[in-house]
Amino acid sequence: MTITTEVIPKPVVSTKGKVALDDLLTQRVDSGLIPAATFAATTADGPIYFAAHGERVLGEPDAGQIDDKTMLQFYSMTKLVTSVAVLQLVDRGLIDLDDPEVVEKHCPELCALPVLTGQDGDELLSEPRTQPLTVRRLLTHTSGLAYSFTSPLLAAWHAQNSPPPHYGEKTTKGFEEPMVFQPGERWLYSIGIDWAGILVERISGLTLQDYFHEHIFRPLCLTVDDVTFIPNDDVRARMQKICRRLPDGSLETAEPMRPLDLSADTIGQLSGGGGLHGTARAYLRFLQGVLNRADGIVSEAGYAELFADSLRGASSAVKKGLGVMTNRVGYHDPEHTANDAQHLGHSVGLVLSLKDSVNGRREGSGCWDGAAKTHYWLDPATGIAGICFTQLIAPSGDPWLRVYNEFERTLYDALE
Repeated sequence: MTITTEVIPKPVVSTKGKVALDDLLTQRVDSGLIPAATFAATTADGPIYFAAHGERVLGEPDAGQIDDKTMLQFYSMTKLVTSVAVLQLVDRGLIDLDDPEVVEKHCPELCALPVLTGQDGDELLSEPRTQPLTVRRLLTHTSGLAYSFTSPLLAAWHAQNSPPPHYGEKTTKGFEEPMVFQPGERWLYSIGIDWAGILVERISGLTLQDYFHEHIFRPLCLTVDDVTFIPNDDVRARMQKICRRLPDGSLETAEPMRPLDLSADTIGQLSGGGGLHGTARAYLRFLQGVLNRADGIVSEAGYAELFADSLRGASSAVKKGLGVMTNRVGYHDPEHTANDAQHLGHSVGLVLSLKDSVNGRREGSGCWDGAAKTHYWLDPATGIAGICFTQLIAPSGDPWLRVYNEFERTLYDALE
């Protein structure tokens, strides 16, 4: 890992480019192709573009239009915030990313979990974990953990054991799920970052809500009205309603993937992998804070770690797993995901582009998204971060992903 103090460029959006971005957003929403959406970009100095357009509740104009105070369900965009929290604890000497004793000491119940190896009829086969479990592996989805939607074997375990939902208990029981491979052997999208969040809580002595606000959000002048794990009445009243895509291509409103009527007393273990709600403006401010490096919420060393490929030299099985997931997500430059994702990497917080993209982002950029089609990327070489947000549950290949690529390309063409 190389720590650099190179000055990041700070481009602006041209007047002509702003018109093109505004027109793209308005046309795609007003045509009914996508629900209400937000396009925005920032440099380390602050936003260079922000536009939100469309009905907060699809088909209910009286509910108002979305704006920069509209609340969204971030889902897996929470992961990057958790990674930043971990890197802060690394800076303080409280976490070593590659020392298995850190996980063994603070998460013994995780270390005791078995590894599922197969299924013989109704019997699930397992073996003890034999490979070290490190914080880096939790953050890079190489820990052996999974989601039930990424592993048929874990889905079978769920069917037999009916574990509590991830948001449903004050204990870690909802996250105590067996691994599906030995740590380090593969790449599989997982609840590893939820366990990293549990680690942050146990080492800091704070809940993720309190840690994030004290050490990340408050320094960025963000409050619980802007971003929170626990939506109060005001937050719920400002929520953009989730939509889903119907087989005929039309849209309708839908229920969220997780309940919103949870209080501090009922929410259970906070999910560092997917529990935050917030405004697009707040997340853009967070990304600006990352770009700020030492003047923001990450140190120079932490910033370098966010853009360092932790999978460099990894086996073909590891890279193949990353390629499967990024192809499933569907919005990456196809050249990046081809040949088992040889042009992609993964840091402790981001999927990394190892070459320039036809859509605009430069080599070394990092990105991820949330389940309701909230996409972001950071491009250190260009000096920008971008967000393309809606609230839509839809399968791979949805037209939204084309709009995301169109926004990115139009944004880069607008920079000067």
